[in-house]
Amino acid sequence: MRWVRTLRSRYCPSINGVLLLSKSRIVSCFIVAVRTTGKVYLNEVQYPSNDHEAIPTFVNSCTTEGHPAVDNTDTCRVLKECSKKASSFTVESLAKFLDDRFYEINGLQKTAQQLIRSIEMCRIDIRRWGGRNEANKNRPYFEGHERPDVQQHRKEFIDHFLSNKTEYYLLNDEEVSKWIQPTAPKPRVLICHDESTFRSGEVSARRWVIDDSAPFFSKGRGRSYMISDFLVIHPSSPYFQLSPAEWNQATQRYPKLLEEVDIIYEKFSASAAINIGSDLYMDNELILEQFERLFQMLQFKEEYKTHTIEVLVDNARTHTSKEFSVNDFGMKPGIRCPVQSIEYLDPATNQRISL
Repeated sequence: MRWVRTLRSRYCPSINGVLLLSKSRIVSCFIVAVRTTGKVYLNEVQYPSNDHEAIPTFVNSCTTEGHPAVDNTDTCRVLKECSKKASSFTVESLAKFLDDRFYEINGLQKTAQQLIRSIEMCRIDIRRWGGRNEANKNRPYFEGHERPDVQQHRKEFIDHFLSNKTEYYLLNDEEVSKWIQPTAPKPRVLICHDESTFRSGEVSARRWVIDDSAPFFSKGRGRSYMISDFLVIHPSSPYFQLSPAEWNQATQRYPKLLEEVDIIYEKFSASAAINIGSDLYMDNELILEQFERLFQMLQFKEEYKTHTIEVLVDNARTHTSKEFSVNDFGMKPGIRCPVQSIEYLDPATNQRISL
């Protein structure tokens, strides 16, 4: 049996991870955490303190063979926090959570400064459950970028611009760059879609990780500001934007441009901004809404008349808010895979193919 100091500076036993706290003649057995079937629960039971010899039997009856008498509404905080993309989970937050839950469950008023479960003991608890504190450097790694179809697609992409070089607006290599006008009869305007997230570099140096639920650690603490812009390779402006007169024409044709939506648009523009938390992102619906707005406005831009418009989208085909686990992506071919096969639609034959 191991002994730990309580908030009242008394010595109470700790059996199988169960912290026993004395109050009057009642021992409140607060099960700090019992890991069963991948979940950690909180629970509170009571036992008369005048019969200490029976305490081990009583405690074991509350934690028998992975079936504790727990409240199923109390979910695994540690596993949940370690699975998030944000690296904001700390041992201090776990100790504070346990302290709040203890007084809430027992209906007691907190009068002391000390925590029910010390930060040091919470750190030991997390390590006992399989957690470890390591450098926050995991990033997604994908094999197969040099597949033959990827090489072919890259070649076609580059050849498209090289073969039509005379149709684009270009900049020379001088110290003060100047525009090179296209020489083709019908010039092209290249619009590049770009997404930038500011303050996204606030990533903690270290974080707590549990192997079976390790996420990608691409985002950090705090809130970020995400901007989705349309950069234009044209002398008129580096960003796509209508003049006030052009905007009036566009809104008369498409009154929907004046409606309030979930994201913030720049005035007379299709550039969007969104305040994102640690796990939010612009999903498919918002991206499609932004492109619809761009296409409605393009026809009213006077400088682009008689031009061919090309939009370069350097983005994923889908936006997802799913918290992927880093364990789903092996660094070598032929190792673990969460699915048996991948099904996709072949654009050439319009048939479903399974790999």
